[in-house]
Amino acid sequence: MLMTLRTWRVQRRDHAEFARISEEQYWPEFDRLDGRALGMWAIRVGAPERLMIMTRYESLEHWLGTRAWGASAEPLKALAERRDRMFDDTAVIAMLDLSRRQPAGDAPEPQPGVYILEQFRAKLDDMEHFRELTEDVWAPWAEAEGGVRLVGMWRSYIGPQDLVHVLTRADDFGVWEARHAIATPCARALEERAAMSARTSVQLLYSVTRRRP
Repeated sequence: MLMTLRTWRVQRRDHAEFARISEEQYWPEFDRLDGRALGMWAIRVGAPERLMIMTRYESLEHWLGTRAWGASAEPLKALAERRDRMFDDTAVIAMLDLSRRQPAGDAPEPQPGVYILEQFRAKLDDMEHFRELTEDVWAPWAEAEGGVRLVGMWRSYIGPQDLVHVLTRADDFGVWEARHAIATPCARALEERAAMSARTSVQLLYSVTRRRP
C-alpha cells in the first residue's frame, strides 16, 4: 500500500470551491481507478497555510498510472485543469505503511474535530520499536480515555528515509495535548519514544471535506 500527502497553495477565498470540485466531481471519477482520496484539510498551524489531501494507492505503479497525464485518467483531465487554475504551488510526499492500523474507510466520529500530523526523524532500526510504543502502548490507552484516535503511521518512501509520519484525530487540540501530558500512565513510553527520535513538526489540520479518515 502506498499513501501520499499532497499540498497546494490556494487562496483562502478559493478553499471551499477547490474542496467542492475535489469531493463532488474529481473523487468519484478517481475512485473508479481504484484509488481512494481519504480526506482534505486546511493546514492552520505548524506550516504555511495550504490545503492537504491524503490518498491511498495499491503501489507506486498504481499511483503513476492514475496521474492526469496518464492514459488511464483521461476523464480527470478537465477537472484537474479547473483545479490547477486555483493554486500556484504544490508538493507531494509518498509513504509506506508503518503501523498495522491504516485508514480503510470514513471516520466513525460524527464531528470532524481536529487532525494532528506529526513528523519524526528516527533511525530505520528504531522504527519498529517506535511503532510499538505508539500503536501498541500509547494508542490503546489514549483511545480508552476518549476523544483521540490514531489514524495511522507511515515512513517516507521517496525522499529522506528516516522520516515517520503520525496522523491522529482528536475532538480538539486540548484533548490531544492531555493524552501527551507528562503525568499520564503512558508518559514513560512517550519519553522512551522521544529518546529514539526527534519530532520535527506538528501540524494542525481542519477538514474542508465531508470525507475524512
